Amino acid sequence: MRYVKDVKVLEDGEMATAVVYLSEKMEVLSNAVTNSGRTITDVLFITQVPHNYKSDDYELEIKRAMKKHKIPDHAVGFLTAAEIKYVFSTVETEYEGFETFAAVTAGLSNHIVAGELLENWEERYRISQERYRMLLGGTINIIGISSQPLTDAAKVNFMMPMIEAKTAALAILGHRATGTTSDAIALVSPIGGNRIDYTGTGVPAGISMARSVKAAVISNLVKRGDLPYMGTFLDILKKKGITKEMMWDAALELYIPNPQWDTADLKKRFESKLDILSKDVNVSALIQGAVALEDIGKKDCICAMPKGMYAEDPVHLIADEIIGMQIAQYIAGTRGIFEFHRFDRHKPGIISTQGPFMDDMLCGLIGGVMSSVYTDLFDETS
Repeated sequence: MRYVKDVKVLEDGEMATAVVYLSEKMEVLSNAVTNSGRTITDVLFITQVPHNYKSDDYELEIKRAMKKHKIPDHAVGFLTAAEIKYVFSTVETEYEGFETFAAVTAGLSNHIVAGELLENWEERYRISQERYRMLLGGTINIIGISSQPLTDAAKVNFMMPMIEAKTAALAILGHRATGTTSDAIALVSPIGGNRIDYTGTGVPAGISMARSVKAAVISNLVKRGDLPYMGTFLDILKKKGITKEMMWDAALELYIPNPQWDTADLKKRFESKLDILSKDVNVSALIQGAVALEDIGKKDCICAMPKGMYAEDPVHLIADEIIGMQIAQYIAGTRGIFEFHRFDRHKPGIISTQGPFMDDMLCGLIGGVMSSVYTDLFDETS
């Protein structure tokens, strides 16, 4: 883009600063750390701070970087914990004559869904530390440059495709988050001229900018491996309110006591097999599939199923039982399928509270594990 004179990543030991030099002074609307709001400049920059950075005087860090890299006082500047040397991305797009340019840093250690509270601090801290060891910092900073002058209305309007594109990028990579708690954005446009007054997602301006931002955000997150942390299927089930203890209680309801077997040992074996299976990609995939289909079904979004029918668990819906049987068979073979049917008939404990896909999935998982445990015990005592 002709308005971008140069882009540099200036290193400062382990830290770095990305600087975008414009070919002329341009109008900027931003929520940046320095020179925020409406201003005019020909330099924008994003400077890196340590992962554990915490200070009420953040302008001091900005001024230090500006002095170190001889950045002018009128520059618009951002802070980030993202590793700029590795994952600063720029993307230029042209669509039907409208050119845009996006410069982005992106990290998700403080990710959130807009409108929700930032909770689960212990879990977030653990994940944040894992990302820290992999050089994964937080904050999504976006600098978007328009090739045409904009009215004030168009500048505000342009924020919509930029922010929606960021969220779309996260969704494409499988994140539920809409961004982070410290995201920042800057829209840059030429001074004067014939100003356009509409830049929504359905016109060339918005389409071009959205494509630039989305591609840059995806590029950063893929390069740093900042993909969703799914945990194991046990973690997923726990979030759905289903614990190992609940599954054991359901298993125990259908257990026919054997005087040669100790119930405490039986439970230990049951939980141990669950832990082992939680590392099996095939069992995990089948369980995740059942969980996802349950969510889709509750929204009445299963293809070829009339609205409202899912809640009735119609007899012609057999995909749920197929998943349950496949889980049981994978774990314990033909014996597992027999145990699946026994659990499916009685639906003990937590199983009885679940929807069509979840209850059959649990029948397959619990029945398969119990069948495997029984087989081990029979083999040991024969």
